[in-house]
Amino acid sequence: MVIVINRPAVSSLILARVLYSINWFNIASIFYLIAVDFKQDISMLGLITSGFLIGIGIFQVPAGILAAKYGPRKIAIYGILISSSAAFLSGLSTDLYHMIILRFVVGLGMACFFGPSVILISNYLAKGSEGLGVGLLNSAHALGGIIGIFGWIILAEVTGWRISLMVSGLLGLITGFFLAIVLLREKIQTDFGIKISDLRQILFNNSLIVLGLALLGFQIGSNLTLTFIVFYLTDFLKIDPIMAGFVGSFNLIIALLFSPLFGRIYDRIRDARQLLIISGIVISSSMAMIAANTFYIIILSIIIAGFFLAGGFVIVYTKAKQVKGPQTEYETLAVSFVNGISLFNAFWVPTVFSFIVNQYGYSAAWLLGGFLTMLLILPLFKLKRSQLL
Repeated sequence: MVIVINRPAVSSLILARVLYSINWFNIASIFYLIAVDFKQDISMLGLITSGFLIGIGIFQVPAGILAAKYGPRKIAIYGILISSSAAFLSGLSTDLYHMIILRFVVGLGMACFFGPSVILISNYLAKGSEGLGVGLLNSAHALGGIIGIFGWIILAEVTGWRISLMVSGLLGLITGFFLAIVLLREKIQTDFGIKISDLRQILFNNSLIVLGLALLGFQIGSNLTLTFIVFYLTDFLKIDPIMAGFVGSFNLIIALLFSPLFGRIYDRIRDARQLLIISGIVISSSMAMIAANTFYIIILSIIIAGFFLAGGFVIVYTKAKQVKGPQTEYETLAVSFVNGISLFNAFWVPTVFSFIVNQYGYSAAWLLGGFLTMLLILPLFKLKRSQLL
């Protein structure tokens, strides 16, 4: 039995994470409508995804430092409000450049929410349930992704893509205000003294850097499938958009179901290195399977990848929180730093993927994605087992 110390806080964090994910993934699912309106092709999807990844990646470390200084609750609230406001305004975009800038701001806000949310939910659960806490957040992320990918196709077909983005942004703002009401009931730590020597200890930690590189591999696998799979199925295989959205959400459905299980597994065995290596190899192979361009093989590969992506994300985030740092106030920075390595360094991948598709076809692009995932888990083999238990 898991003891929940603060149920309203846990519920509000999970709800905010769901809306966070809707605003992350809904752009990719309705892009086929945006592309027609803006008279663009897959290159536009690559550019706006890259803009988003730069925003969410580059602000992870500043968000972690701000959370250490002012407390994770304030930064989490500001983050969800900023990202939701930009998501709302995305529905009013008039050209490609407006959309890229606004998606950059969405990423900035999400960077401020993510790291603090991991620390907060762990604090609101009983000691020894850190993995489960991250698993619950990842399940919420998956649920929001399913709604964003599948549900927003239906909503956009009925209301238009602009209204659908404004709806998700408005819902995110409401969630942010609810989060503020719940989290600000308690006294908030302010003005913690940041030391440069402490920052160096976190930002040059070898274990955190290797975890960040492994997570970069997982992010490539996750972002490419979730960003491009719906457009790929509709554009290349000519699958009905609603069916494509349903298939595109499969790995999120798997993550929704199995993330808490992986969290529990981690809490019991904690052999992070072996689990991460196995997950990376399977994810890489699954991405390569998509290159077969066969509908049922694609379905199988998405399901398999979803299962091991669930494990990979839970393990990395939980382990990053537990890597020894100078003080507990820097836990958010450790998680954010690892996430920043993965997200910021992945910004170029969607653009390159769309370029490869235009020049050499989808098969070559999916094979490249699988190769990059495999390449980035190799540093785990060099890391001593005792460093990452």
